Amino acid sequence: MEYNSIRWGDLMKHRQLEYAQELKMDQNDYLKYSQLSMFPEISIVTQEKQFRPIHYLGSKLRILDFILNTIDQVEPSGGGVCDLFAGSGTVSRHLSRFRPVTSVDIQEYSRVICSALLKPVARGFNVNEFLEGCLNSSHYEKLYSSIQPMIEYESFCINQALHGDPNPLCELIEKGSILSYEQGMNLDCSSELNHVLKSTVSRLETSKLTTGADALVVRYFGGIYFSYLQSLQIDSILDAIHKLPQEAQDTFLASVLSTASDIVNTVGKQFAQPIKPRNADGTPKKNIGNRVQKDRSKDVFLVFKEWLELYLAQEKSVFDHYVYKMDYSDALDYIYKSNINSTKVVYADPPYTRYHYSRYYHVLETICLRDNPKVSRTNLNGGTNLSKGIYREDRHQSPFSIKSQATTAFESLFKKVRQLDVPLVLSYSPYDETKKATPRVHTINRLENMAKRYFSRVETISVGQFSHSKLNNSSNNFDISYDAELLIVCQV
Repeated sequence: MEYNSIRWGDLMKHRQLEYAQELKMDQNDYLKYSQLSMFPEISIVTQEKQFRPIHYLGSKLRILDFILNTIDQVEPSGGGVCDLFAGSGTVSRHLSRFRPVTSVDIQEYSRVICSALLKPVARGFNVNEFLEGCLNSSHYEKLYSSIQPMIEYESFCINQALHGDPNPLCELIEKGSILSYEQGMNLDCSSELNHVLKSTVSRLETSKLTTGADALVVRYFGGIYFSYLQSLQIDSILDAIHKLPQEAQDTFLASVLSTASDIVNTVGKQFAQPIKPRNADGTPKKNIGNRVQKDRSKDVFLVFKEWLELYLAQEKSVFDHYVYKMDYSDALDYIYKSNINSTKVVYADPPYTRYHYSRYYHVLETICLRDNPKVSRTNLNGGTNLSKGIYREDRHQSPFSIKSQATTAFESLFKKVRQLDVPLVLSYSPYDETKKATPRVHTINRLENMAKRYFSRVETISVGQFSHSKLNNSSNNFDISYDAELLIVCQV
């Protein structure tokens, strides 16, 4: 079915019928099935007026009430709370139903999501009209014409893999980056792939799409994290979003981030690295065609529509909330000087391992910034190439994840919260040293000892312990469950 000059409603019905036929269902049964299975986590948690915006490492979605109840015990007045490392925004969103929230994170994608969750736009947007505009735009038509060779070749490669020859698909995943080819890399690919890449880059240059933001997702992430068609669809939505009123853009952009997180073709739905199509010995992985087709056949417009309707349905809070893209230290200084939301308690969930969260969400960050970033490079086999994950050169490196800097970072955190003269509730994920768990940069005992230099009372509780703990027991001699989240509660 052609995309140009069609109505969104007709396209949606056509897609639903196609998917129903694939699943051997009639269209009505498919509609019931899709509502239950397309976003199972959303169906469950929206009953509690919550949902998971993105797949997020260390998500606190399962312990939101535990965090809220702990905060309520140390600060029972219902005063303002600062969520200092807001991440995917689930904690900020939950707390915002009961308290004024100041949400802080150094990453732009987090600011966008938290803004959409804490400060939802007024309803009244016609989602179908918006998507119809994306499909029928001159931008979509120009971009589709430019990357049509890659779209058709990717479809061919997937079909070959499903019929027993996965090698073209493996090569496409490994060497199909348009950005790398533009910069004179991956030229050692097969003649077939070289031909379609050369044709595509030529068309992009003719259409003046090799600079600026119009083809950003296609050029940077097409064929690596998303199909080329999915990348085109994301670019077309982004182009339309930036023509909306400023106050609506975060809500629409957050819907794009949620969509990207759902459709990405990687293990664990993270962006830390692209899917590896081959085994260590170079042979294609079993069922690689099915694995790729499962994610890359998802229609961006349909998934985006589901997410946008969820964001637009968010209820406006009775409290005033603030969202900042800011370093934790600068944010605490700013709160101290301005007393934002009369902050009465700080919740902090900094990273504890050597892994930098920004590596897992750099694609979302670039989608938000649309800034054509410089990409880090690797030196392998005597040559220089763009990093396989297309990582931004300016990717944020958290001091809490760097062993030589972590002590100073935690000292600063404790000192500046104490300066506010408010309690600190610090999340900590324990690990079992006897198992192959990732070690923490700091142990819980060391963090407790550091905190005691600034706070008169420091106690640690676990999810399992909370039901019988009123935070008035000075003894911390309990067995740690390595499956349970811990909270280090620091009181003045």
